[in-house]
Amino acid sequence: MKYSSQAKQLRLDIFSGTLEKSLDPSNRWYKLANSMPWDKIERIYNKSLRNRHSGGGNKPARMVIGALIIKHKMNLSDEETIQLIAENPYMQYFIGLEEFTGKPIFDSSLFVYVRKRMNVESINEMSLAVMEAECGKGKGNEGDNADKKKDEQRDDDDSFVDEEGFLHKGSIKIDATCCEVEVKYPTDLDLLNDAREVSERLIDKLCRLSGSPKPRTHRKRARHHYLQVIKKRRKSKQLVRKGIKQQLGYLGRNIRSITDIISKGSTSMFDSLTKKEKQWIGTIIKVYHQQKGMYDTHTHQCPERIISVFQPHVRPIVRGKSKSKVEFGSKVGVCVVGGYTFIDHLSWNAYNESEDMKQHIKAYYERFGYLPTSCYADKIYMNRGNRALLKRYHIRAAGKPLGRPSKEMQTEACRREAAKDEGKRNEAES
Repeated sequence: MKYSSQAKQLRLDIFSGTLEKSLDPSNRWYKLANSMPWDKIERIYNKSLRNRHSGGGNKPARMVIGALIIKHKMNLSDEETIQLIAENPYMQYFIGLEEFTGKPIFDSSLFVYVRKRMNVESINEMSLAVMEAECGKGKGNEGDNADKKKDEQRDDDDSFVDEEGFLHKGSIKIDATCCEVEVKYPTDLDLLNDAREVSERLIDKLCRLSGSPKPRTHRKRARHHYLQVIKKRRKSKQLVRKGIKQQLGYLGRNIRSITDIISKGSTSMFDSLTKKEKQWIGTIIKVYHQQKGMYDTHTHQCPERIISVFQPHVRPIVRGKSKSKVEFGSKVGVCVVGGYTFIDHLSWNAYNESEDMKQHIKAYYERFGYLPTSCYADKIYMNRGNRALLKRYHIRAAGKPLGRPSKEMQTEACRREAAKDEGKRNEAES
């Protein structure tokens, strides 16, 4: 018997109608879409918009925030997120589309502006809105007793009122981490080369605006000297130091040329530069002085050290982790409450996270209206000062106490309790 393949492609009419009627309600994106408080999220998101009286209209908040959730939940790039949404009807339902479409919902470059627009306060407000929506949904379906039981199972702590009349409920898990950014691993020679190339671009534009002839920059020779060092597999300290000296000379010459052109030109010429180009001028001057100071003193450290010309706000954060001793990005102090994470401190400079204890407790009280019953934190938080603070607020410090362990702490019950506390803290540690 002879078989022949079908010449026509099979048609799928599953998405011919609305997505809500065509999709499976048991899908995870379908369930998540119906559990999100989109009205509150839209009000929070619209606060950051500045087009109330002028400018074009904005994309719906559900579409933008939903796409961000998909991006971070699936760990995708901006372009892949837009492509995946165009291929997945459940994700399109999640972001609020009524009918399936194969076209991109918006250009992937919009993610850049959304990230600049969103701040820590907006993210915390959205997290709190989602948390309240979940608790309210459980309360409406199961009653007050079921909601209270759910909170007790989540925190494993009993609520009480202390001697000063403050209500204590729930638990708080705190930790600090570094949010790494995409930046090239910094070396002094690479940083000076980037600063020199930026200075050459600025000289070209300033000369074009002012109509003056271009000064000598020796850019070809500077590039040749840089490649002579950077292409060697093994670089001695003397070779690297010689290369740094050469790039400092070229960069210093370019900075003097930039200041001369600006001083001789008009104010309108300087105003014609973009905001980023004006920032570059200050950045390369600061890079030159920092690198010149470290070169003269034979050191590799300086305060407020710039590691990237294009991201001058990024600072090295010494973490001492096994994968890398130094990380580059912002350091954040977070607290986890009922499975939801809130950012209480964000800094681009390194700091001791043990100083955040009072800030976490204050933010918890302002956010929920009561104090926690227990605090789960790393050893660096549990110093004498923070333990005294928790004792003053009648908050249990979960973890191993300071000093030599007493006979009571060596019992099997206390060991089980310590292991249980350590397991709860893993939610913030991960």
